[in-house]
Order: sequence, then structure tokens, then C-alpha cells
Amino acid sequence: MVFPLHQGSGQRHLRSRMRWKRGNRLKLVSESDAAPRTRALFQQIRYTLGLPGVPVLYQAYAAFPAFLEVHWEAFRPVFESQQFFSLGARLAAESYTRAHNYFEVYALPDGRRSDTDTLSIQQVLDYYQYLDPILLLISTAQMQAFEGPVGQTRSSSEPPHHPIFLEAPQLMKDDGAGSTVVRIWEERRRILELAFIADEHRALACWPDFYGTYWLSLKRLLQSPVYADCQYRLGESAWSMVQEFPVRVETSVAQLLDAGLDDEEVASLSRINEALMQTFTGLVLDMTFARIGWEGGTRNGEPVPPPTKQPASEPRLKQPVSDPRLKQPAGEAPLKSSEAQLKSGKARTPTRVA
Repeated sequence: MVFPLHQGSGQRHLRSRMRWKRGNRLKLVSESDAAPRTRALFQQIRYTLGLPGVPVLYQAYAAFPAFLEVHWEAFRPVFESQQFFSLGARLAAESYTRAHNYFEVYALPDGRRSDTDTLSIQQVLDYYQYLDPILLLISTAQMQAFEGPVGQTRSSSEPPHHPIFLEAPQLMKDDGAGSTVVRIWEERRRILELAFIADEHRALACWPDFYGTYWLSLKRLLQSPVYADCQYRLGESAWSMVQEFPVRVETSVAQLLDAGLDDEEVASLSRINEALMQTFTGLVLDMTFARIGWEGGTRNGEPVPPPTKQPASEPRLKQPVSDPRLKQPAGEAPLKSSEAQLKSGKARTPTRVA
């Protein structure tokens, strides 16, 4: 899906230059293959965000080293504030509330791992439910920063307290995936027109029984109006939230050209960033769906049905449900409930991203 984002003349110019084409492969730069300066920036990114590995978003940015330099210089002050991580938690809580109220989620089996990794499904979900919302915020803010300043100017901000992950989930490799997993990946790539297999799905595929049931239940929702509307609303929320950044950031086209990028590179960056931004809205929902299914679902005791046609409109909400793991003070709105958890500064169970 594509969000009708608010664009100025500069953004329309970028889109007119080059668009993402079906079948294009996403170029990613791994930490081991990166040049020394890029590797140093990767280490700063991992440390600042509390990650044991470099997220896909920054591996894609690293294909344009001059851009990565400009981006990091502009965005790093944002990541050194509590407000940024509180916004990520709010986005995660909103995703949980929407999925729990609008989706029919069936209980998912624990299953057995196909390897000897010691991390649990819960640890993997903890990791990606922290990571994906902040990547959605970063890519959304970057989209706006191509056009002009994003965020606010404040004299001071609270220092960050966020989870720190020391170990990453095991990722299923192509040569280790069974025929069922490969079929799921191909179905998902075809339905969503994806350029790569997300780490989130490679991680869950390490539990074949869980992943197979999860996909059978999720697939029927992917092209439904309900799922599309939830994805759209998450994207709109992220688009609005980045204006709450406590630091004003900008990586305008003029700045990028001055840094040594040419017109084609800037246009390519724009389409890649937009494609990743769209991808993260779906991955936030995917991981929320998996969490609810792992917790027992919203349709306890019923088997996963065959794919059926979805209703043309959203069901009515009876009683809003927010994430039960996120404690909130009395009288506080559900979507802000996760901020109290982040301020505790407690690190989550160790996990990783490739």
C-alpha cells in the first residue's frame, strides 16, 4: 500500500526522478563488508539504539556513505533523548490495540526450533516490537527531512532510557529453509511485492510449526480492508509523531548535493527510504499479530480457518484493549501507557538483528 503523504515540490521532484520497480533488489551493506568509516558509524548506531547488530534500514543507507554521514549527524541528537523512545513505545502500543480489536487472531503453537539457539519466541518478539516502531519513526522522519526541518527546538530534553539487547535472534538462511518456509516467503514476496525477506520473518521461521500456523492465519488478513486501514493509520501516526522530536533535523536535497551525492543518488535514496517506510508499517503489525497469537489469540480454542474473503468494512469496537504487558497510570490514555515502562530503564531479554 502507499500512503498519500503530504509532499512539497522538492519531494515531488524526487519521486518523478526514479520510482521503486518491481523485482528490484535492495542493496545492503553488512558490517563486515563496510568501509572503516561506515563501520565506525555502525558501531555508534548500535550503541546509541541499544542493538547488537545493524538494522536493515542503516545497511541500506550505508550504500550511500556520504548520505549516512549527513543523516547520522542530523539524527543522533534525537536518539539521545527520551522522547524518541517514548514515541516508539506509543507506536507499538497503538499497533497492539488496533490488532487486538480489529483482527481475528488464532492461538499459535510454540512448536520446536529447527536449531539449538537458546532464545525464545518471546525474546524474539520483544526485540522486534522494540526495533520496528523506532525504524518506522526514523524512516518517516527521514522522508520529511528530505523536504525540510522536522521536529521542535527545545532547550533541554530528558536523557534516554531504553531496552538494551545483547544477543540477536537466530535467522533462518535460504539454504536452511525447508520447502514450507520457502513457499511462505515466496507467497509473502508475491502478495506484498517485497524486495527482500525481512529479518523478522527469518527469525520466526526458526520455529517451523509456529511460523506455518502464523502465516496461514496472517495471510488471509494481508489484502483485507481492515489490515490496510490499520497499516495506513500506523503510517499516519508515525508521520505526525515525528513532529514531536525534541530536536529539529533536516537533510535537504541541497545538503545532500553539497555532501557529494548526485541527482540520481538522491532520487534513489528517496524511493528506497519510502519502500522501507512502507515495509516497516507492515512489519510492526506482523510482529504484533505474532505476539497476540503467541499469548493465546483473540479466538481461543478455534482452529485456523482456510483463507476467506474479508468484510468490506471494519467491525465495530466494543471495548478497547491495550497491551496488558504495558502498565499505565489511572486515567492515562491507553496509547501512552508504554512510556512509564520505558522510563524505568530496564533492559529487555537479550536478542539481535542481522
